[in-house]
Amino acid sequence: MMKTNLIIIIFFHISQFSYSQNLTVQNPSFEGNPGIAITPAPWEICMNGQTPDTQPGWFDVNIAPTDGATYLGFACDHFTDWQEGASQELLNATTLNPEPMQAGETYNLSIDLRGFPVVSGTYTDEAELLIYGGFMTCPQNELLWSSGDTPDDDWNTYNISLNPSNNYTYIMLQIQSTNPSLKFSGAYLLVDNMSTIQKGCPEPVANAGLNQETCDNFIDLSANPPTNSNDGGIMTGEWSIISGFGQFSSINDPNTLVTNLSNGENIFEWTLTNDCGSSSSQVIINYDIEFEVQIPSNIYCLNSFELFSSGLGNWIVNDPLNLIIDDSSSPNTFVTPQSYGTYIISFEACGNIVYSQEVSIIGSIPIISGPTTSTCLDPISLNVSVPGDPGFWSYDGPGQATFDNILSLNPTISVDTYGIYNFTYYGCGLSNSFVVNFLTENPIIETPDITYCSFETTLTAFSQNPEGWSLYSSPNNSNVQILNPQSETTEIEVSNYGLYQFVFEGCGGSEIIDVLFEEIEPYIIYPVYEDCSKETTLTAYTQTNEIGGPWEQIGGPADAIIENPFELTTNVIVPEYGVYEFIYSSCDTYSTIQIGFSCTPNFPNVISPNSDQNNDEFVIENLSNGNYEESLLTIINRWGRVVYLEKNYGLSEESKWWDGKTTYNVKQFSGISSDRNIESITKKEVSEGVYYYVFEVFNKARKKNEKFTGYITIIR
Repeated sequence: MMKTNLIIIIFFHISQFSYSQNLTVQNPSFEGNPGIAITPAPWEICMNGQTPDTQPGWFDVNIAPTDGATYLGFACDHFTDWQEGASQELLNATTLNPEPMQAGETYNLSIDLRGFPVVSGTYTDEAELLIYGGFMTCPQNELLWSSGDTPDDDWNTYNISLNPSNNYTYIMLQIQSTNPSLKFSGAYLLVDNMSTIQKGCPEPVANAGLNQETCDNFIDLSANPPTNSNDGGIMTGEWSIISGFGQFSSINDPNTLVTNLSNGENIFEWTLTNDCGSSSSQVIINYDIEFEVQIPSNIYCLNSFELFSSGLGNWIVNDPLNLIIDDSSSPNTFVTPQSYGTYIISFEACGNIVYSQEVSIIGSIPIISGPTTSTCLDPISLNVSVPGDPGFWSYDGPGQATFDNILSLNPTISVDTYGIYNFTYYGCGLSNSFVVNFLTENPIIETPDITYCSFETTLTAFSQNPEGWSLYSSPNNSNVQILNPQSETTEIEVSNYGLYQFVFEGCGGSEIIDVLFEEIEPYIIYPVYEDCSKETTLTAYTQTNEIGGPWEQIGGPADAIIENPFELTTNVIVPEYGVYEFIYSSCDTYSTIQIGFSCTPNFPNVISPNSDQNNDEFVIENLSNGNYEESLLTIINRWGRVVYLEKNYGLSEESKWWDGKTTYNVKQFSGISSDRNIESITKKEVSEGVYYYVFEVFNKARKKNEKFTGYITIIR
């Protein structure tokens, strides 16, 4: 199956023309012995060692030729820069003598092409055929034609037009890849059946002249005259009537007079003919007795408008300074008004005013749209709609307004002061206003937490148009530093604890925030009482978890040992029982604690007051001034009589341990008989036996009165 691709839009069939100086090449059908790297004579190869193949029969090429028995196969290879071509000198098609192309002339030929993938699939790229012209074998002076990618499915006939810019004596056919980016593959192209190179014949081009309108029933036509040439021979011209009516003074005269025109449209045709063909052109002649005129009655906003007349004539206005006509002699023209008002427009034809009409140029109220409010002095955009005659803006308001373009239909406007503004647009002969309220907006401030044990904090506010921070109030004799007052986020430093107030301003509004700086005592975990132990652990907690201190002792019967005074947790050892007081400082303040160290008194159950220095006295162990006070010891015999009574027993220097003698240092009570001689028994040794004791004392560590009772045996 044969396919034909039209390469040049205008291609003349050979039979329509008479040719001269047709050219040819020898062996245009590429006949020869099939073989690899064999080019049929007299075609010459163009690249050293790069010889086209005579096909079919090689590289699996078995396609039937379109003419004769063989055809050429061209190969190209990207990797080795292999690009085959074949060249030949041009000959006169009649004499077969060498003859060049003529510069500026058109030459037509056809050739059959087909792409073909060969050599086990390595020559599979797309390829095209190039035709060059020049002055020697294998020329490349000018690329006269390229085929573009050639399909692989079948032979395709290409009709070609060559337009040389010089008198070339040689042509070259050469393959070229259309996808040179693929460096490791190639392409293969089959060429057959090259036709004679025929010089085109110049076809005449007719021009019947310009269309015309007339008030008379006759007119002179003006067409282009016929011209003779060697290629086209004698050229003749002839008029004919397509529609309407008219009588020609000469049908062969390009400038003939036509009379007796019919009313309305008359179409005449001018035809030029020579040996190469013929050409026709038409002209329209309007002969109008009646005119159709179109003039609008109302026009808005100084817009240009159209005038129309079906016939030739002139347009006339009563005020040419304010109503400007583009072309008063054109039946179809435009008018541009310069001022509002009412005007009269007339059309004159054939020496008479054939039509007049009033035209009113009317103003139109501009329509304005846009936002009615804006916050934080944000710029706004207003839109105005007018049918035409755009004008300008003005405004009235509490501050200054700035337009990016005061003449724009869609301006962006900025103001510098909050409040209500009235924007007015003047256009289309009228004006309209639009009110916009530029509103303030209070900023938003993040509420800070109470700041403990520090004189620094961070404040953060949010505003579209921030102005900055300032101090509103502070404690007496305090100092405040705002490190970044113009920023939405700033660091604050103060000198004293207390309540401070800061104000942030933005978008024309403001907000006040309370900021409290507080000291907070450290919290101490401790035992209130240590029973029979002289060691304890103290732990302090601060608000910021920072180490304060140091731990210090501020009270107690003896000096305690604080093992880690600069740590939050420390171990404390006391040398004796008693109530001890400690202090821990943090956050510019302190906390104090009291811890009682005591152990239950240990009473003996027997004494032997015989002056042998062994268990001679009633000694109470674990009794000291550090943890006890206000003691009272009472010894009672088996008959219920008090034999010993001692205040501050074991707690004062005056108080001695009981040595088994009847002794009183306070007034006896009713348990002792009144008839006895107190003095005589004051230091009398008690007899052996069992006695009952009562020991009353105030425990300072536990902060309560304690009472101990028991039996004591006296052995001499």
